[in-house]
Amino acid sequence: MLLLVAAFLAAEAGAFAQTELSSFSVAGRGGVMNTFVTDYQALGVNPANLGRNTSIVSFSLAEFGAGASSQALTKDTFRKFANFSESQDLSTQDKIELAKAFTSNNVLNANADINTFAISVNLPKIGGFAFSNRQRVLGHVGFNKNFSELIFLGDQASIYDEVKPRQTVYVSEIFDGTEMKASWVNEWNLAYGRKVIDLPLFNVYAGVGYKYLQGLALFEFSSIDGEVKAYNASSPVLNIDYQEYINNPNFNYKTADGLLSPVGRGHGVDVGLSAEIAKIVKVSASVTDIGKMTWTENLLQGQDNGFELPETEEEAEDYESTIELAETIIDSALVFSPISELRTDLPTRLRTGVGIKLGNKVQVGVDYVKPLNKAPGNITQDFIGLGVDVMPIPFFRLSSGVTSGAGDKVNLPFGIAIVTPFYEFGISTRDVTAPFTKNNPGASFAMGFLRFKIGKPQVL
Repeated sequence: MLLLVAAFLAAEAGAFAQTELSSFSVAGRGGVMNTFVTDYQALGVNPANLGRNTSIVSFSLAEFGAGASSQALTKDTFRKFANFSESQDLSTQDKIELAKAFTSNNVLNANADINTFAISVNLPKIGGFAFSNRQRVLGHVGFNKNFSELIFLGDQASIYDEVKPRQTVYVSEIFDGTEMKASWVNEWNLAYGRKVIDLPLFNVYAGVGYKYLQGLALFEFSSIDGEVKAYNASSPVLNIDYQEYINNPNFNYKTADGLLSPVGRGHGVDVGLSAEIAKIVKVSASVTDIGKMTWTENLLQGQDNGFELPETEEEAEDYESTIELAETIIDSALVFSPISELRTDLPTRLRTGVGIKLGNKVQVGVDYVKPLNKAPGNITQDFIGLGVDVMPIPFFRLSSGVTSGAGDKVNLPFGIAIVTPFYEFGISTRDVTAPFTKNNPGASFAMGFLRFKIGKPQVL
């Protein structure tokens, strides 16, 4: 079943923070970007910033980023989980500790970005245009107490003391607070921004962006406040076995017909404003990902039909592992069937920022991001961060800051970049301390080495 498969594959891969990772400069500030980004980096953040491009033409190839963190884990629990997932023997006490650790709203938060191609052009008196293609993978996992105990403790879970044998119970009742969401989308972005107020010491910019979205994978299982949502759709590129549904007349089977073969499509809009005061202070606000996705192929939806726990210990012992027991129980509760269409909201967010330039060598900014819905891929909590760019010597930039929220701990990002008037190269991490901390260990990185600029930069 996709529910547990998705959860444990994600757990093995680690958790990715749900901030921008395809740009090394943004990752080096921990995701702080609203007043920093200008050229194509403004796509999906604030299209108004395209009005203050610093180059006539900017373009980039193959920028990417990935990371790993989890609020539920420590180095010790991660080691025990690795042993557990490899079917190595653990003591009952170790399993109890794992069940407690994984009882969390933020077991995993996932994000991986690849900017395959991006370009921006600034035309005098007209404004700035930008276009890009990006692969974005997003996800979130959270377990309630019953779900976590069932996975790690099996028939020793406390749910066995609360539910009578052969009593039918429902996912909406037992697993309330559990959610797993993931999506993979191929984004085509186009945006325009320009100056709308031009005064000696005060400039205002406005912008709008459009994105065409090709959905390659969607997964959700959630039980929140008594409402259960369970559905999935996958592109043929993922090679999911739909054999048992192919002959169902209600199943719109998608065969491979291209490189990615999307099974969903959608449209999104970004709108933004930004202001510049005395060419020193910047203020920025935007709303991104306004729109919906429509999934129509390889689409299944699950219904909460309830389940029964094994009546005796002997029945429970028939399963090779607690994971197999949990999977069998939940498989019997969620019965999937084909549906013709599913519409989902895009992960809409409010983004705001304030920044200041301290001479020609230092730029500081503060960002605040708030999720406006609970769509798959959205951040689970508000994000706030302080970011700093420093040019200690010509052509060499350091980035850092401090960030928190979005389901993550306090992070200390760091990045380095070689910056010339024509070329940039950089590498960064969202949290330089993550590999060395006892609690919430992890790692993250972003890299780009094919970022170019053409045209004399303008001094802002």
